[in-house]
Amino acid sequence: MIHSKKNKSLIHPISLLFFLVLVVFACTPKVEPTAPPNIVWIVLEDMSPQFIGAYGNDAARTPVMDSLINAGTKFNAAFSTGTVCSPSRYTIITGTRTNEYGTGHHRSNFPIPDSVIPFPTFLRDSGYHTSNNSKRDYSTSARWRITQEAWVESSAQAGWWNREKGQPFFSVFNFNNCHQSRTFTNPYDDYKKRILDTLPPDEIITDEDIILPDFYKDTPELRKELARTYNALKKTDYEIDTLMDLLRRDALVESTIIFIYSDHGGGALRTKGIGSALGHQVPMAVIFPEKYEYLNPFKNHPSTDQPMTFEDLGPTVLSLAGLDAPGYMKGRPFLGKKQKAREFAFASADRCAEGMDLTRSVSDGRYFYTRNFYPSQPQITWMKYFDYAKTRQLSRQYLSENQLDETQKMLFEPRSKELLYDLQNDTWQTNNLTDSSGYQEILGELRIALDNELQSIKDVHFLPEYALDSIAKIMTPYEYKKSGAFDFPRIYEVAKLTGDGTESIEKQLSALKNEDPIIRYWAAIGLSSQEKETLPGYQKLLEEVLQDDFPPVQIIVASILYEMFDSDEGFKVLEKYLFHSNEFLAVQAIQEIIYLEPQKAKVFLEDVKTLRTRKIPGNLSESVDIYLYLFDGKELYYAHHW
Repeated sequence: MIHSKKNKSLIHPISLLFFLVLVVFACTPKVEPTAPPNIVWIVLEDMSPQFIGAYGNDAARTPVMDSLINAGTKFNAAFSTGTVCSPSRYTIITGTRTNEYGTGHHRSNFPIPDSVIPFPTFLRDSGYHTSNNSKRDYSTSARWRITQEAWVESSAQAGWWNREKGQPFFSVFNFNNCHQSRTFTNPYDDYKKRILDTLPPDEIITDEDIILPDFYKDTPELRKELARTYNALKKTDYEIDTLMDLLRRDALVESTIIFIYSDHGGGALRTKGIGSALGHQVPMAVIFPEKYEYLNPFKNHPSTDQPMTFEDLGPTVLSLAGLDAPGYMKGRPFLGKKQKAREFAFASADRCAEGMDLTRSVSDGRYFYTRNFYPSQPQITWMKYFDYAKTRQLSRQYLSENQLDETQKMLFEPRSKELLYDLQNDTWQTNNLTDSSGYQEILGELRIALDNELQSIKDVHFLPEYALDSIAKIMTPYEYKKSGAFDFPRIYEVAKLTGDGTESIEKQLSALKNEDPIIRYWAAIGLSSQEKETLPGYQKLLEEVLQDDFPPVQIIVASILYEMFDSDEGFKVLEKYLFHSNEFLAVQAIQEIIYLEPQKAKVFLEDVKTLRTRKIPGNLSESVDIYLYLFDGKELYYAHHW
């Protein structure tokens, strides 16, 4: 086409102007929204990532969860700080660690400083409507204060729909149909009524379809039980879809950042309540609407191996809302303008229900290291709510019939003092790498990281629960830790000897004479983990310790003496504390008795029957029921199923 000179003179300036406009728009950053984002938490109860389709389980039918997770950023190395709900929830709501504040034992009742304010309070003060639907079991005597400060509303009816018009909101929704009660503990008929009968027949995952972990014996009965997890998750998937419909109905999807995660590992044979990677690892994904993508440092990556823990959740939400976290929250925001990556994720597991334990863990995102401080106990301990489950009863039956392979048997045998798992190449975490030559460098690195962390925070759960209870009558465990009375470095030095074998016996015996009762306590714990044949020459010395003025030491040493030497004095001390008015001492005594050789444990039968006739607190009652189940053949029973 031929253009006139006149046309040419018009075309060039217009084209140039258009080009300049494009350049300006291309170079101008997007205007960030002035309105703070709405935030929704979808909290799955008791669910490991290994059971979700988006995390690689081809047998799962979770299309709603999968689409959400795949539309956002998936965190492959997300960890709960605890392995049971209440300590996990404590860390989530306060942004502080349980082993710093003495709140790690399941449903404990110890105080925390009034200065520890739940993170939703800061959102509330900045204008957010905060709602919780509806769990509020925070593992501290301050749980009611926390509830009142954190939430505008907290109930089974709570949600953003009750806010003022245009008000930003933070809304939490707990989904309990994937809880252990449905997937594991309650009788099958209860599961059938609550879950199976509510699903369309063509959506039911059959027993043959599921993926069975290596530590499950492959039997029709166990397949039938584990299929409960898959179907409960399917029902939960429908429920999440209903919640998403509500967001769509209210035209909120484009202004709401959505988190989806679980409160800890799943309710299966070797997950919830157990201090190893399967107990701590959780699914976690965050979905950003386009207008708030600038707050996501991972927006160009569908997944990340960066480690994060529940300690980070509160600071992260505050960061997304443009708020600073208070100084006592040591977690790192992993999203928002204040994002700061962490090198290691730390986790802890303490008493779960009546089952006593203390494990400490660390992960760099690829490897997960755990130190067991009660290595003489198996991974699967005796706990009524767990052993009521048919899966446990069948697995213990197969064990007694010698039908389990080595991987399956290890659940019921004394633990290694250390565990190291490769999270990327060991889906069900059955290959402990601590003795493998190619992994000594990472093992050493994670050991040092864990030691440094525990020394830094002065882990208050190295105090037995009896001591925490005594302290709590005067001050908070956190204040006690800060007071200088807690000599953690020396306590930890002795605690680390536990599981080291005969090379540590002399050090442990020497520590039994220390002036610090907590050092003596850990010396006794360490000696109780020694092989029976290693202690015969020390009976007289141990008998002298029965006069120790710290009852937890007496109980452990009495158990050693009665187990290894048939000591009448040891028996009498255990019997005395079995009837003690202090719940923590009575629970400690009966827990020691339960793990004695069966013939020796049975000697206490009439005592325990007498105890059963009395009004006794929950964890002692559960322990009594387990004892009578083991040694008197009484079936485990619950009058009601939650």
